[in-house]
Amino acid sequence: MRTLVIPIVFIAILASTTSFAGMYDLEIHASRSDLEARFNADLPLDKAVFSTGLGVLYRDDDYKLADIKLTLGKELLAPALRVSIGLKGVLGNVERDQKEGDVMAVGVLAAATYPIPQTISPLPVEVSAGVSFAPGPFRFSDSERYLELRTGLDFRVVENGAIILGYRHIHARLDNSYGRWKISDSVLFVGYRLNY
Repeated sequence: MRTLVIPIVFIAILASTTSFAGMYDLEIHASRSDLEARFNADLPLDKAVFSTGLGVLYRDDDYKLADIKLTLGKELLAPALRVSIGLKGVLGNVERDQKEGDVMAVGVLAAATYPIPQTISPLPVEVSAGVSFAPGPFRFSDSERYLELRTGLDFRVVENGAIILGYRHIHARLDNSYGRWKISDSVLFVGYRLNY
């Protein structure tokens, strides 16, 4: 747990300084049974974008997760298609069928965003997708496997805000005093992003 605290504090300090001139956004996502909040910051580099993000996710009493991500992205293959590669650390607690365990993992994160051309959609819409998977040496505590898939449509309704329709799938396998067990959860959510 201590191994994730230091990077989280470092990024929070870095993102709060005035010299970190980039794009910031706050997101709130909700579904019937969960709530998620995210803070993201993009720092434009020469021909790429360095991104950081912090998030918390709460679903009833099933799980409470916090994450931190660091990615480097650039336009690839097509104009405006931004592909990002990086790391995503996850820390939290899961509970299912009276079993409880701790999730701690550092996953490889691959993501892409693409704004749909205005010739196709008069309303500015961006498509996004991402996958995070933690390989063997980067899973700790009770974690045996951690996978997260995410996709979404961002409808920019005002200059600095967007409504998000998204899908998230989380799969975690644990091994602790209860033996081997897993959670697998898929959800559709609605959210709002505020850029500043």
